[in-house]
Amino acid sequence: MPADLRALSVALALTATACIRPPDVVLLDGKTVLEEQASGELHPLENDLREQAIVPRGVALTRAQLDEAGTDLSRGTLSSIVRIHGLLRAEADAVDDLLVRRCVGEALSGLLVETPRTCAGRRQEGRVTAIIQRVNRGRRQLWRYLHEQRPAASEADVRATWRRHHLRVVVCGGQVQADDGRWEVRGC
Repeated sequence: MPADLRALSVALALTATACIRPPDVVLLDGKTVLEEQASGELHPLENDLREQAIVPRGVALTRAQLDEAGTDLSRGTLSSIVRIHGLLRAEADAVDDLLVRRCVGEALSGLLVETPRTCAGRRQEGRVTAIIQRVNRGRRQLWRYLHEQRPAASEADVRATWRRHHLRVVVCGGQVQADDGRWEVRGC
């Protein structure tokens, strides 16, 4: 047997009998926090900035702007309220964002409710609670007004009718409570 062949057979015999174990290697398919920061993927910061940008606040309107919008402040009519409400959409944008992120939902009662278990992204509880309270207070006032206009209808009927019409304009992807109590995403 030639020497080269003998050396090769000895090497094969040693490797077959030796206990060779490859090292443990763990591959991660994600970026580290430092890599995310370096690449600009700052999801917590983006959520904070989005929430700061949609802080509901009053909008200063001049008498000329109100007159231009056709509001008659001497009569407290519903049409005046609707026109003014149309001018102040900041709160609606905040609600739409919270509905799409599933931090709040349109409940069967017609009110907004917090749904923290399904909330995507970070939220500031105090701010979300304040928005929900303002929107719900406005809805109750509207229902009371509508009930005064139609005293023959029950308050429950007024609320159910309002909710049926309101669900048509809920933002696409918003969270809505179904008749059986489950939460669903509104399709478009």
